[in-house]
Amino acid sequence: FNLMRTDDRAAILEHPLVREAAGTSEVIRNVVPSGTSNMKMRAGMDRQEMALLFSVNTKEMHCMNPRTGEYIRCPVIGDLKTDEVVARTVTSNNDIYFLTRKRSGPHNGQLSLFVYNHVRNVWEHQSSVYTFAGDSYPKKEFLVGADGQLYYLAFFHLRRLGLTMRIRRYDHHTDQWPKCSGLQLGERPEICKAVAVSCGPHIYILTESEMHRYHPCEDQWHKMATPDNYPYINTVVASATEIFFVNHFDVRDDISLYDTVSDSWKNLPDWDLSDGEAYHNLEMCFCVFFVLGGELHTLALYCTREDHRVGDRPISYVWQVGVLDRSKGVWKELKAPLPPRDQEWF
Repeated sequence: FNLMRTDDRAAILEHPLVREAAGTSEVIRNVVPSGTSNMKMRAGMDRQEMALLFSVNTKEMHCMNPRTGEYIRCPVIGDLKTDEVVARTVTSNNDIYFLTRKRSGPHNGQLSLFVYNHVRNVWEHQSSVYTFAGDSYPKKEFLVGADGQLYYLAFFHLRRLGLTMRIRRYDHHTDQWPKCSGLQLGERPEICKAVAVSCGPHIYILTESEMHRYHPCEDQWHKMATPDNYPYINTVVASATEIFFVNHFDVRDDISLYDTVSDSWKNLPDWDLSDGEAYHNLEMCFCVFFVLGGELHTLALYCTREDHRVGDRPISYVWQVGVLDRSKGVWKELKAPLPPRDQEWF
């Protein structure tokens, strides 16, 4: 019990099953008094949570924690330098996966799965998976981890079926990718608006008109509540039992929060931290969102507005990191070491 994290210990002691059983909480506290354990810490207990940024240009991986000022650069080597990265994910076990496709040569529908070796600081080839035979080239692809399993999802626009989603599960023991139950989403939904994300033991898919949840144990999909105003999604991130959906065209105007427990939606405060003098004559180049320590963060890069660029004068760049204070409903700017400015990140 003492080898657990502080927030995990508190969660157990405050859990309804413990609080409602008379004396249970006191028994735990008495049997395992605070600070009396002589046991060694588990491997990784002294490590901190970090956000991962991947460069589209160089395929490098950067780890950062804006609150502590930690910043680590991890170069990518091998096949990842030349392959097209079509999907990536980080599992609950902190395993980092890339799904890639060869840029050159004949296209046979084969994708390569790479896993990051933390000890050796290298990417290793794990498996190969083929897109679904008989289908057209996938328009959108995702790699997600849920319930201890890895899943490959591909969206197709088929002539007779309309928007169709196919899914495979990776079997680590056999190195096979058996098919799972897919979805027929009809003619109306647009592929560019379809996103997939895992939250807890489930996988969620949001299209322009529907939200679906996949139960791995049952291999079944269930239709869920949809937002009143569909967000044009740029970023989707999950934390605990919540999923954040960020507007695609104007991230300041639309951040939607979906609660997986209550199956409900609500809007979060708009963010705009570019009022200072440092952002004068600048416009946003791109923006990404991530969850760190259970809090929603934003990383944005501003550059000189096109109508203020003069001749060969260098373009000015300004990084910005913000965090949402949910208790006050406001965004705050953070000072943190940041990655190179001349690259695009996801």
